[in-house]
Amino acid sequence: MIDVSDLDQKIDAVFADRDILPADVPHLDLYMDQVLSLFEQGLSAMRRDPADKLLTKTMVNNYVKEGLVTPVRGKKYTREQIMQLLCVYHLKQTLHLGDVKALTGRSDTDFEACYTRLLASKARMREAIPPLLREYLPADTDDPNERLSLCLALSEISVYLRRLCESLIDDIPEQI
Repeated sequence: MIDVSDLDQKIDAVFADRDILPADVPHLDLYMDQVLSLFEQGLSAMRRDPADKLLTKTMVNNYVKEGLVTPVRGKKYTREQIMQLLCVYHLKQTLHLGDVKALTGRSDTDFEACYTRLLASKARMREAIPPLLREYLPADTDDPNERLSLCLALSEISVYLRRLCESLIDDIPEQI
């Protein structure tokens, strides 16, 4: 039987993620390697496996090519493009790239303001969600049935939330 404190530690660890703050993003344009370093240093705690790459040159180039991020002028990325990349990074964890493009591939969006609001929302979620999880989660995650049941329930919650995002995306008017 797993100790309840072990499950508490897992919940605490999941909600102790670190973000790149807008103040961490320089007000000057960055080369690709500098952008990648910013992501690696600021989001390294988000990796499941230390070998995972959070962002690669190929990913960024594909995001630009697919219209998720505005095209680069020269070889440097603006602060706005970095904010756009941060939004893409967060969205691509749960949404299809076409849906991410519908949200980030626009010229009518203030990405820094949206990212700042995300951070404020995450702070509120970090306060509200762990107590709910502790109340409703089974304590014995060593039991294969309990573990599967828990993962099914958590997965279903993510499906509900993804569907809500998709519904909001489906209501986006076409950009002229």
